[in-house]
Amino acid sequence: MAEILGPYVRLEGIGIGQLPFGGKGIEPSIPIPSNEKSSDGSGSVAAPNIKAFITRVLSEAAPFIDGVAQKSDGTTASTWKMKGAPKSFPHSDAPVHSFERIVSGKTLDGIEGMSQFSADRKDETWLCRKSTHSNLAQPNTASWAEFRHSFKNQHIESEDAFTADIIGARKAIIYDTAGLSLSIDNQTWTHITLVVVESIHKIPKPLKNRAFPVVQIAADLGENEFVVVSIPLTNFEKSPYAEYARSKSVVIASYVSVERIRILPETGEIEWLMATASNAKGVLPPWVQKLAMHSAITKDVDMFLAWIPTQRSGYMKPETVTKSKEAKSEKASKSANVACITSSSRAG
Repeated sequence: MAEILGPYVRLEGIGIGQLPFGGKGIEPSIPIPSNEKSSDGSGSVAAPNIKAFITRVLSEAAPFIDGVAQKSDGTTASTWKMKGAPKSFPHSDAPVHSFERIVSGKTLDGIEGMSQFSADRKDETWLCRKSTHSNLAQPNTASWAEFRHSFKNQHIESEDAFTADIIGARKAIIYDTAGLSLSIDNQTWTHITLVVVESIHKIPKPLKNRAFPVVQIAADLGENEFVVVSIPLTNFEKSPYAEYARSKSVVIASYVSVERIRILPETGEIEWLMATASNAKGVLPPWVQKLAMHSAITKDVDMFLAWIPTQRSGYMKPETVTKSKEAKSEKASKSANVACITSSSRAG
C-alpha cells in the first residue's frame, strides 16, 4: 500500500462536523447548563459516511505506520530514523527501539484537504517505538490473545487500567459498524470499530490536568494483524456528548497515534509498533515535550507487561479489566516528572 499523507491522521485533528453521521451519543454524567450552547455537528455537508470516513483514515494510517518496519508484501523501505540505542525494562524480555519522523510544515501545507495555508504552520514531529515479543502468556511477555483483547477489543479500558496517570476515560459516541468490511488496495479490513473517546490525564500542580478527546478506529487485517488509530477532535467541547472537554478545570490537549500489532509470519513473534505526535498545550515548550516523550512512549511497554499478568486468571472477560496495585504505585510515583505530561499522549 503506497503512503498517502492525508488530512485526517494529523496532529491538527478534525472538527466534530467532519465526523460521520449516525453515531449513538452517550449523555455526560454532568448535565450541560442551559445557558451553554452545544451542537452535535456530526454528519454535516462536508462529513463522509461511516464507510468513506474509515476508508480514508485507514488509507492514511496503515502505510504511515508500515514505514517503520518493512513488510514482506512490498511495503516501501523505512521512512523513519532510528533514535538512540534500544532500551531495556524490568518487565519486558524484549528491547524497545525508538524512531522519529518529521513531517514539515511545508509538506503539511501541500496536503489536499488540510485547513487553509498557514505561514507559521509548525512541523509535525512523530515518535515511534517498536518491540518484538514472544507469543506466550508468561512473565515479561504476552500472548497474541492478550494483546488482541487488551488493545483491539478493550483498548480504552486496558489503557486506563495500566496507566495510573489516566484518572478518567469514557466513550462519548459509539458507531454501529457490525458486519462492516472494507477492501483497500486489495487488503480486507474486518471487525472494525469506531468510537469517540474522552480521557483525563493527571498533571503535577500547579499545571492543570489535560483532557484528550479523540475519534478512534480499530480494525483487523486478516487474523494476525490489527491497527488502532486515534485522531484528535479540535472542538469536541461543543458536542452535547462532551464531558471532560467541557470542564473548566482542564486544558484540552491533543495527540494523534497509529498502533500496529501483528504476528510476524517468519517467527511467530508479536511485533508491536506505536507512533504518536502530541501537543500537551499550556506553558510547556515543544522541545521539553519532545525530550520527555521519547522516554514516556517506550515505558508503555513495561507498564503493559507489568500489568497483564494480573489479568490472566480471567482476562477474557471485560469486567475483569482492573487497575493493578503494582502498576498504579509504579506510575503514580512518576507523576511529579514532566514526562507524565507527555505520557498522556500515547496511542491508543
